[in-house]
Amino acid sequence: MTRQLVWDPAPGDVRCAVLEGGDVVELHLIPLCQASPSAQAGARLSARLVSRLGNGQALIALETGEEALLRPVPPMAEGARLMVDIVRSRVPEPGRWKRALARPAGDDAPAPDRITRLLASVDAVICASAAAADSLPSGAPNVRIDAAAVDDVDFDTLLDQARTGLIAFDGGDLSIERTRAMTVIDVDGTCAPLDLNRAAARAIGRALRLFDITGPIGIDFVSMASRADRQAVDHTLAQACAPLGPHKRTSVNGYGFCQIIRPRTGPSLPEQVCGITPGRLSDDAIARALLRQAAQSQGIGPRTITAQAPIIDLLRHWPEALAQTRRIVGADVMLVCDSAISRYGLVHVSPA
Repeated sequence: MTRQLVWDPAPGDVRCAVLEGGDVVELHLIPLCQASPSAQAGARLSARLVSRLGNGQALIALETGEEALLRPVPPMAEGARLMVDIVRSRVPEPGRWKRALARPAGDDAPAPDRITRLLASVDAVICASAAAADSLPSGAPNVRIDAAAVDDVDFDTLLDQARTGLIAFDGGDLSIERTRAMTVIDVDGTCAPLDLNRAAARAIGRALRLFDITGPIGIDFVSMASRADRQAVDHTLAQACAPLGPHKRTSVNGYGFCQIIRPRTGPSLPEQVCGITPGRLSDDAIARALLRQAAQSQGIGPRTITAQAPIIDLLRHWPEALAQTRRIVGADVMLVCDSAISRYGLVHVSPA
């Protein structure tokens, strides 16, 4: 099956969608600006051993300034330097961040970065404009300009689903919620339990892949009295989860609950857009969204981004992204702090 990558860059981030047979099956958000550094899974970095913590792990300081956990710990003194491979980037839980995980670097070559892996996995790339295509790394396959195809992805709606965790399917709804222990998915609807749960199983498989939801996942289906019905839902869920790659899955029990565990190498899309506040965009995400809005705004006058202080502070720390936005619109971009404005801020285009 042909795989295509829709590439939608902006000064603060790149939004990507993988299409199979014309359907969006994967959604990726690649931040170009962040409030604090975050080492990505597969990266090989220099680090300093800060302290041994016991249980076969140690605290290290990465060259990026970020702290991570190292295991196993090689025989070396505290303060010594070593090369490490990032196994899992830092991930947000409700109210807190979990440090990245690393291991001592091996003799093999470091893994390719995320963009390289994405481009290697597709047959063609679709961009909205020649300027967007120019932002691609060299070697991108079969680049095609098709603004309508980019619009058809409807990134804004998909990202809002990732934020809210609310996904409608034929006959019911999924509610996806993050807890510190696991991601929990609740199934609700009005049709017969077997039909509802089978439709939900298909929607769950799609959502897990679309939003790259990994780690422990609990699913609360509508209860079914018949063992045969539970087995039918098990079968449908197994088919829906087949494209996910390696994972473990329990059977649906008599209460309608089952669990999936997927290997975790970094934050899911909901975690990327919400950080440690599930259901609400993080300051990083808001700042990047305002940059994108300013870059795409129409008019010839200066742009003014008005937002609350934490957002404006972030934008001031991203001078390259602001300069890129100015080049795109051909006008000045001014930042205004206003504590009374909506948390999501706004972009205003002044008359020339």
